[in-house]
Amino acid sequence: MAYSLSFSKSILVLVFISDKIRRGETEYISAKVMSELLDIPKPTLTVIFNNFIRAGILESKEGINGGVRFAKNNEQINLLDILLAIENQKSLFHTNFEIKVSGRRPNAVKKAVTDRLTRVEEVMKAELKRTTLKDILDSK
Repeated sequence: MAYSLSFSKSILVLVFISDKIRRGETEYISAKVMSELLDIPKPTLTVIFNNFIRAGILESKEGINGGVRFAKNNEQINLLDILLAIENQKSLFHTNFEIKVSGRRPNAVKKAVTDRLTRVEEVMKAELKRTTLKDILDSK
């Protein structure tokens, strides 16, 4: 599979931010604090933040009370939004492969594999789109 661990970590990062803000503990959360509490290296967290800022999910503020906060409501952010922000449209399955045999049957099999894996990814993305960050926060 091609998706990185950053996708899973990114969900946890957003849940953490949302929970802290929901409980009124802070408006902005610094990378330093989150890095320590979630045991995610600060450079990794910075990359995650930058991806979310580019995607319009987070916004940042410089300075002593700076950090990141949501640019959108957690009801508007679904798992597909997170995936696309982190993985930049990368495919789940590698289907660009070459085989040394050719002909009608090998080509048909190669196309069938590619078509099915593409469909599996489409179904997965549809499921990710159905689940919002709020759904995760409200789960018990």
